[in-house]
Amino acid sequence: MLLRYPMSMDNLLRSLGIETLDWSYKTDCCGGAFALTETDVVLKLTRDILEDAKAVGANAIAVACPLCHANLDTRQAEIEEKYEARFGLPVLYFTQLMGLAFGIPADRLGIRRHFVGAEGLLSGITA
Repeated sequence: MLLRYPMSMDNLLRSLGIETLDWSYKTDCCGGAFALTETDVVLKLTRDILEDAKAVGANAIAVACPLCHANLDTRQAEIEEKYEARFGLPVLYFTQLMGLAFGIPADRLGIRRHFVGAEGLLSGITA
């Protein structure tokens, strides 16, 4: 059986003019299905994703999954406190990034409602 490295998200983001990075945890699950029953497991898995993204120089994380968004965005402060780390990585849906690329204002896309602010990333965008 031939396994291929998933590249759909990378290809989509690159077509929007967004630089993507290769990193070990970019296709790993945050454990979202265990968010209510195994919180410690979810916090560790989510920390691993955030830590590795930061280590390779990411300034944001793009997601498709609502559970990934919830864990990576809303739990980021809790993870930073628990593991004495600082990530400050905005987490955006790929559809929000598409909207920005198509000229839709960030306010209409709900980006300013996220827990981790994306203002620094959006400062150069005139939409």
